[in-house]
Amino acid sequence: MAISLGESLHIGFADIWTRKVRSIVTIIGIILGVMSIMVVLAIVNGMNKSTMDWMQARGGLNKIEVERNWQYDFSKGGKAEFTLKEIDYIKSKIPEAVAINPKVSEFGLELARGEQTFQAQVQGVVPDMTVVDEWDVGKGRFIKDMDVRQFNDVVVLGSRVASTLFGSRNPLGQQVLLKGQISAGGPGGASGMQTLKTQTLTVIGVMQEKKMKAQGGQSAFGDNPLEYMNRRAFIPLSTMIWKVNPALAITSLELRAKDPTSAVALRKKTENIVLNLKHGKRLFQIVSAQEQMQQMKQSSMIFTAIFILIAVISLLVGGIVIMNIMLASIKERTREIGVRLAIGARRRDIFLQFLVQTVMITGLGGVFGIALGFSILNMVGKYLDIQVAASLQMIWVALLVSVGVGLIFGIMPAVRASNLDPVIALREE
Repeated sequence: MAISLGESLHIGFADIWTRKVRSIVTIIGIILGVMSIMVVLAIVNGMNKSTMDWMQARGGLNKIEVERNWQYDFSKGGKAEFTLKEIDYIKSKIPEAVAINPKVSEFGLELARGEQTFQAQVQGVVPDMTVVDEWDVGKGRFIKDMDVRQFNDVVVLGSRVASTLFGSRNPLGQQVLLKGQISAGGPGGASGMQTLKTQTLTVIGVMQEKKMKAQGGQSAFGDNPLEYMNRRAFIPLSTMIWKVNPALAITSLELRAKDPTSAVALRKKTENIVLNLKHGKRLFQIVSAQEQMQQMKQSSMIFTAIFILIAVISLLVGGIVIMNIMLASIKERTREIGVRLAIGARRRDIFLQFLVQTVMITGLGGVFGIALGFSILNMVGKYLDIQVAASLQMIWVALLVSVGVGLIFGIMPAVRASNLDPVIALREE
């Protein structure tokens, strides 16, 4: 007499219901293990999403940055700077780049309007900056080619700079004073500092506010890790070099590729061009946001594997407990098994019956573990002050792992039950 799968399920449910306390104790380990997997995957997904949001806020995965290579031994010669002629040469060699933004920066310059002052990072840029960084102007306009050609004394303020200097008043068309200490003798202030001759700049625009939630507590700028961008001010590159600080040189370059896929190829091509310009000296490091994101994902995969391994260990412990309980259950049901074999049940039917019951127990533990994991995700996120993100993939992973534990640890009890001698089994009291 063959036992159908439906009958095996029915018998399994009946046995679980009859032995409620044992069944609950049995699946607790599975519930906790699955819940742990759910929480770990949600935390990792949240971290990946936060990283992606961070990258997007700074220009997205199409962005490529050329910056000074601080690991290079500059005692071997060479300067980590570009001339305008070299910038034009690089532009001519990479027509596939959507936008190119050479820039120079001075830190801690003071912007003043009346008694109101603000210590800002002032950058000399070109119009392509808004394209490279995907950062639009909130009010007014950004720097144009005309401003660069004519060395115009204009400035675009970050949102924090504008609100500090002007409050709720409209800053467009108003004038601010630029003053403070500037580096003298070369980039980085190697030859000391000198006082900047006060420059009068006309405000032509205010950038949109950059904001995102800090993960794991407050950042250096409070609860907004992008606040440093709101504290910048932008003037034409030519004005910065020729009027504000002639000692400055172009030490960084930003590019934008058409899409993340082509960004990697553009980075390699740009690296070769810069190396040729600098006679093979690695004065600059060229990095693409796309490759950085891939590296971060690889790192997160390692952490995910470690955390899931810990959770799987708890599932294995639960599986061993289930196996022992199922072996004890076989001992209790030996006579029942003997009766089934005596009236025509096949050994594979007995095997399937006990394997299905084990998988049902771990499957139920998986379902409850998934439900419990989802129910505590918000609490975990609030407690750790991080973003957690659930996904359908998490459910399938957790469910498959729990069912897999049932299959692995259910085989031995099922084999033992199916190999019982019906004559000896019928004699069992």
